[in-house]
Amino acid sequence: MSRLWTIGNKLLLLLYLVYTLYFGQQEEPSGLLLLSFLLYAALNLCVHLLRQPRLQQAAIAAVILFLLAVSWLEAPPFLLLLPLSAYELASFRARRAAPLLAASLLPLAALGGGLGAAYALVWSLSWFNYATLSRLHRRSLRQEDELDRLRGELRRLSARIGEGQELQRIAEYAGQLEERSRIAQEIHDGVGHAMTGALIQMEAAKRLLGEDLQQAGGLLQNAIGISKGAIEDIRRTLHRMKPPPEQLGMSRLREAVDAFRASSGMQASVTHAGDLERIGALHWRIIQGNVTEALTNAARYSGASAVHVEVRVLGRYVQAVVSDNGRGQARIVKGLGIAGMEERAASAGGTVVADGSDGFRVTTLLPCPEAQR
Repeated sequence: MSRLWTIGNKLLLLLYLVYTLYFGQQEEPSGLLLLSFLLYAALNLCVHLLRQPRLQQAAIAAVILFLLAVSWLEAPPFLLLLPLSAYELASFRARRAAPLLAASLLPLAALGGGLGAAYALVWSLSWFNYATLSRLHRRSLRQEDELDRLRGELRRLSARIGEGQELQRIAEYAGQLEERSRIAQEIHDGVGHAMTGALIQMEAAKRLLGEDLQQAGGLLQNAIGISKGAIEDIRRTLHRMKPPPEQLGMSRLREAVDAFRASSGMQASVTHAGDLERIGALHWRIIQGNVTEALTNAARYSGASAVHVEVRVLGRYVQAVVSDNGRGQARIVKGLGIAGMEERAASAGGTVVADGSDGFRVTTLLPCPEAQR
């Protein structure tokens, strides 16, 4: 931005000098004047073609010396270009900028009339531009430093999140191992001992079959009773291990919403209300499929930043609502996604309602299983 400002002002001043020196004077301009314009253009071209800062500063210093020489020998109006070159040199030396700009004000003492006023105007504009851009540059540096700090903080937080996720996986695995150990111990202490006792009685009954049939039958009956009790213990253990359907359904739904939040970057939440035990396995599959489809559509088409999922049991119906804060749609065209949701809901006697008046809202309404009997 600073370079473009300088180049633009140099071009304007060059046009002004061409008009002043070629058309504003009575005498014919000399060939040395044309050569001065060409040399000035060539030196400035070198300034912008050079890449190393030291070479650029040397080229700018050469431009300043050239302007002083041409102004003294041939054309004093060339001094109007001096503040711009001084500004360019000051941009490389922030700590010495004030002395450089102050030194560029010295030629004003030797100029008078309209040329002196024009020089003062050019110098004032150059100084104002330098002060403004320097302030913007310092602000940009502070913002870059703040951005680097935030990036570092983000990396640290990401590392902590990764460590937390790893610790969570380790804790979950340790919990699974602990649960397996508890179940194994419970089976060993209960079922294992019972089956061992039943096996001993069956072995004793086998030996008594030829000697005392009645006693052998009693032993076998005891073994059968022990085996039945062990089987019942296994059933009770498995029943305690198996989560209720409502917990399993909400858990899977929360996992789907969490996966959507991680993949889309949108804010996503899920809530529930009512007696979830009244929702059957088939209804949970329909709700899971419709909610997943609605979340996918929200990420693709809504332009929303947040989406909310709510499962509510209302009297004889189950209601699953997916709503977002996107742009909505006055006229809803049912595509394959909504058509698929309607088919799933219809398989259980339910329906799907889409509303785009305020954001986008998809409601799946299903009759409770006991209401269908």
